[in-house]
Amino acid sequence: MIELQGLTKTYAGKHVVDDVSLTLETGEFGVLIGPSGCGKSTTLKMINRLIPLSGGRIILNGDDVNTLPTEQLRRRIGYAIQSTGLFPHWSVAQNIATVPQLLKWPKSRIDDRVDELMAMFHLDPSEFRHKYPHQLSGGQAQRVGVARALAADPEVLLMDEPFGAVDPITREVLQAEMKRVHQQTGKTIVFVTHDMDEALQLATRIALLNGGRLVQYDRPIEMMVTPADDFVREFIGQADLGLKLLSRRWVHQYQRPPSLAHHATLPGLDHCWQLDDAGRPVALEGARLDDGGVTPVKSEWTATPDMSLKEALSRMVWYRVMVLPVIDEAGKLIGEIGMQGVMGIQAEQRVHAS
Repeated sequence: MIELQGLTKTYAGKHVVDDVSLTLETGEFGVLIGPSGCGKSTTLKMINRLIPLSGGRIILNGDDVNTLPTEQLRRRIGYAIQSTGLFPHWSVAQNIATVPQLLKWPKSRIDDRVDELMAMFHLDPSEFRHKYPHQLSGGQAQRVGVARALAADPEVLLMDEPFGAVDPITREVLQAEMKRVHQQTGKTIVFVTHDMDEALQLATRIALLNGGRLVQYDRPIEMMVTPADDFVREFIGQADLGLKLLSRRWVHQYQRPPSLAHHATLPGLDHCWQLDDAGRPVALEGARLDDGGVTPVKSEWTATPDMSLKEALSRMVWYRVMVLPVIDEAGKLIGEIGMQGVMGIQAEQRVHAS
């Protein structure tokens, strides 16, 4: 979808971006990361020609961006920034509909698209459609900004540190939503951040830049396990590398069949589970199974197939259990993930990048 060929940007004789080449396939989530002044935002802005190139080429789905009329190029690329850039005198619905209105879509099509995107970003149309930007929280405004960037169904979405101005809790929620939206839409995304944890959480490919040059371009696991040099190793951080590795592995990849038979038990350190008649785990905390004190299992005592192994391990440690039941959307037991298995996976990851 995107190919950078020897991309260069020069200011006053200094290379801000210096001979950067990389390819991002259709549907991938690419992250540009590096220290301040490394050229990541400049690279992003050259893709949609907000900044002119000094050298090299950018190919968008087979087309050289320098040969495309500016208006046509911008319609093919959505753009979301940190400050959202929402029009303060327009409602949420009007902001989201900005580009479709410029494209003169029929009103019914615009209304349907606005409702679709608001639902995708968990913004109830009946509550938020007629609100104005000053009536939104930072997280809500950022959701509207991304929805607006996606409104005309662009081929590529560019995001320049979109979550940098929100608090850490809201940022985690937005990251999870962005990951879900990416999976749901299959859009090709180029995302700029200075936060390696954010990059590891979201990216399918990470481009680490330093001094305008591309130091390493790899999948997250490969970058962690086989860093190109000491700069990459230091930037990733070695102190919690094991947990970072687990953040890129998912429960569904390693869950095993449940050892629970119907109405059998699975002991933890101070919890145990059994199955109800519908096949859902129910929990007894510090109780004997014959006490009859069965209560629904709390969601935090379980794992889901799309949960990272890092989160699963955290729950095991916090709730002092050796095994988590894995449940589907209906709450039914479909497998289990254990601490011993996670430790084995961790050893495997140190040897094999995949």
